[in-house]
Amino acid sequence: MTTRLILDAALDPAGARIVVDRGPDGTVQAARFDMSGLPRVDTILTGRPVVDVPALVERLCGVCPTAHHLAGIQALEALHGVVEIPPAAEIVRRLLHHGSVLAVHATRFALGDPDAAVLRGLAKLAAVAAGSPGHFPVTAIVGGIAAPVAPDAVARCREVVPEALVAAQRLAQAALDDRVDRDGSRGHRSGGGVAHFSGADVALVDPSGAPDLLGAHLRAVAADGTVLVDRAEPAEWDTLVAEEIPASSAPRPYLAAFGPDRGRYRVGPVAQLRVGTLRTPRAAGLQREWRAAGGGALAARATMAVHAVEAISGLIDAIDPDDTDIAAARPSLEPRAGVGVGWVDGARGVLVHRYEVTDAGTVRGAIVLTPTAQNEPWLADLLRQEIGDPPNGPLADGGSVEAAIRDVDPCLPCTAAPPGAMGIVVETQARKAGT
Repeated sequence: MTTRLILDAALDPAGARIVVDRGPDGTVQAARFDMSGLPRVDTILTGRPVVDVPALVERLCGVCPTAHHLAGIQALEALHGVVEIPPAAEIVRRLLHHGSVLAVHATRFALGDPDAAVLRGLAKLAAVAAGSPGHFPVTAIVGGIAAPVAPDAVARCREVVPEALVAAQRLAQAALDDRVDRDGSRGHRSGGGVAHFSGADVALVDPSGAPDLLGAHLRAVAADGTVLVDRAEPAEWDTLVAEEIPASSAPRPYLAAFGPDRGRYRVGPVAQLRVGTLRTPRAAGLQREWRAAGGGALAARATMAVHAVEAISGLIDAIDPDDTDIAAARPSLEPRAGVGVGWVDGARGVLVHRYEVTDAGTVRGAIVLTPTAQNEPWLADLLRQEIGDPPNGPLADGGSVEAAIRDVDPCLPCTAAPPGAMGIVVETQARKAGT
């Protein structure tokens, strides 16, 4: 029997609904982006053979299939004791991932922008060179990658890199310098809103603490720069992060050691630039400018786009077309009880897949914690700031609320709407005295 899963209606709602809670005196008590139409997809995985899960999860999000693909494979590798994959396979996985990150960042600039078009072109070539020419990736397998790279695809990718690097730097410098961002939102708005989040920034890093989008370690840095978590590993996830509202579409995750209030955090390009210093030189220079300017969301994306192009350039140079050692000795995929956690840091931030598996090899429980779910408290903070406190006063203009949503960039269709066309609906709820 074939089971067909219809995800569109549940996972792809149109518009943006904001719920505002006002006290008896009219002051804003809270504001939140309504995610009730986004049921957790974790339950869809329960009872399924775990070996089938990666192919399913990468289709749960048409925008971020590569991040789901890689996180799912990593979770399987953790379950089956795969500690290392061959260096050639690691290079190709990174090429695929940085290409996918670049593709998402390129869409956040004005439609028709020639520089953004160049970046999208390189992103596509990187995916092809990594063995995934279609929309859904097929590159990674447990223990490595499915096939060696094609030399001609790598050569085409190499030809475009110089132009793409110039284009990415131009977009990043414009986002840093201009008062009007390239996507049409106000540049000063983006910088101010980002700077006022009081929670921590969380991103993946390499062993030295530098941001690494496929890093094996997780770092959390407080707003004042204090390192709260340093080089945590995926196996520590169950003690690292807890959910204030488990199984909810807005679970409000927090760093478990610090509790729901002190442990709030955000992920994504802003967090990636705040947790450590980038290792690619041009992006690191832009990162210094970004920090000095106060740190806007669009400029953070543009800086990470430069980082992605530089990373792609280095990975292409590191590819040895004669190296056919692309998979570890085939691990046994026989049923094996346990817990496997995989994570990647994508264009929108850290994505976590956690699978708990029975002796029969079926999923007993699963967590797919998306950047959108992790950033919901940050978005609530920004909306609260934009809507303001004057009793019975007017709501902030739609443009500033829309800009707050674009800063956080939830993985929802509304963020792809042109400026002013997001379809924001605001619902006000009055709280009674004493509630």
